[in-house]
This record gives sequence, structure tokens and C-alpha cells, in this order.
Amino acid sequence: MKSIVQYQFSNEKYGKTLLIDIVPISEINKYIEIEPTHRLTFYDMTFITNGSENVFINQTELSVQAGDVICSIPGEIWSWPKQTQMEGYVLLFEEEFLLSFFNDKQFLNKFRYLRPGRTSPLIRLNKKLFKNVVEYLKQINIEIKLGIDSSEHVLRALVYLILAQLERAEVISVKTTDNNIKVEQANRHIHEFIKLVNEHYLQSHDVQFFADKLFISANYLNRMTKEYLGSTAKSYILKRVIQESQNLLKYSDLTVAEISGQLGFETANYFNRLFRKYVGKTPKEFRNK
Repeated sequence: MKSIVQYQFSNEKYGKTLLIDIVPISEINKYIEIEPTHRLTFYDMTFITNGSENVFINQTELSVQAGDVICSIPGEIWSWPKQTQMEGYVLLFEEEFLLSFFNDKQFLNKFRYLRPGRTSPLIRLNKKLFKNVVEYLKQINIEIKLGIDSSEHVLRALVYLILAQLERAEVISVKTTDNNIKVEQANRHIHEFIKLVNEHYLQSHDVQFFADKLFISANYLNRMTKEYLGSTAKSYILKRVIQESQNLLKYSDLTVAEISGQLGFETANYFNRLFRKYVGKTPKEFRNK
């Protein structure tokens, strides 16, 4: 049986690790033609500048037109027409792109159109608001194209301006089916899991710990994370820990052994092996670079 294709974020496109990208719809059309139905593991905000079509998010049909923004959160399933005629921009970013700076693990949940269980993934802007947002998108594109000279601070500021402006948009209501409800429930579990990992990854790396807090079994949690995040729950937890270790290696003077202890590893040797598995370098090599 054919499974749903899952697309991961490509973060080495511009000569350095960058967790944000912006592309025209025409550029992703080649992927849509091959796999019109697919799942994304990152945030996708699609801004329609021209045309009108029906697009599905998690089996919910959206009647999309110019001035609309489709707001997709990680794990959701898109289904496009095989050859879309719509034009516009697609803003892509990983959650960590914003969370690492704002230091607020609930930052994205504060925007009503990005919350798990939101009433609709489709919002509509008036002409003036849409024009302003498109100008910000163009500035993001110019900054990203600078490659290794691009500033993540500038990019975050521009993305924040867009997110804040979109709070003024009209939410377009959609019909909800039983299947939609099941997907929304799964998404709520996934986002609650992500929230819990961000809050407790220093306390525990154990899958059962997080499953207990969600009142579900560890097996069920693993099935959901594999389906919606593309990895086991354990792997997701450890990636979050390794992510924090990279921050500490880069921005602190703590020794590798001290970082290992602070992140809850029993031995520095185990931390070294795990870091190399996920990053491709030892902690020392990463810091020296």
C-alpha cells in the first residue's frame, strides 16, 4: 500500500543552516505534480496573489482565492490540484527558527491561525493588508538570497511582523467531518507532546514519561510521532536535547562534561556518541568550528 509522501525541511540550501525559506508557488509546482497529496513536517504559509482553486488540508476542502493565506502546521496533509494555476509565495519555517530567539515555547500557539484545533487553516486579508504582507515577503526573499551574509535577526523580525499582521485577517469557516476531528485530535496530541518536550527535556528523555503526561500509551505516542513528525518519540526528544547542546556549545563556556550533566546524560561518553550520531561531529569539533 502506498504511504503518504512526507517532505522534510531543507536547511542547507543557502550555504549555511537556515530554518526559513520562501519560494514562489511555481517552484513547488513540480513537486505538486508528482505528489499532489503529501504531508509537511514544518510550518507552511501559502499566500495567494492570483487565481482561485480548491485545496484540501486534512480532507477539509478550502475554496482559495487571491488575498487568501493557507496556514499549515507540522503534520498536516495537503492535497493540491495536480497542476495548480494559482500564483503566490510560500513561506516555510521550522518551529525552532522562532522559538530559539523568543524563548517562549508557546509563542506560535498565540496566533489563532496556527493553533492546534483551530477552526480553519484559511484566512483572508483585505487588499491593503495583503499588499503590506507581500512587501514583507519580498524583503524576506531579498535577505535570504544574501546566503551566508543573511541575518537571522532581520528574518525573524520580518516573520514576526507578518504573523502579527495576519492576526487582523478574517478566518474563513470550513465544514468539519469526523475524519477532520480525528486528525485534529491527533494534531492536538502532537502539539501537546512538543510542548511537553520543550518544558521537560532536561528532566527526562524517557518516552513513557511524556506518554503518561498525555494519558496515552508509549506505543500510541510513537505511532503518532512517526506519522506526523517523521520520527519516533525518543528520536524527537533526543533531537531537542541535542539542539540545546548546540546552543550551549556555541554560546556558553561550559565544558562538554558540564553540558552533558546539565542535559541529563549519565556519562559524557554517551553524550559524545549521541551528539556525533545526530550532528556528524563531536561536541568539541562542533564548538571549534
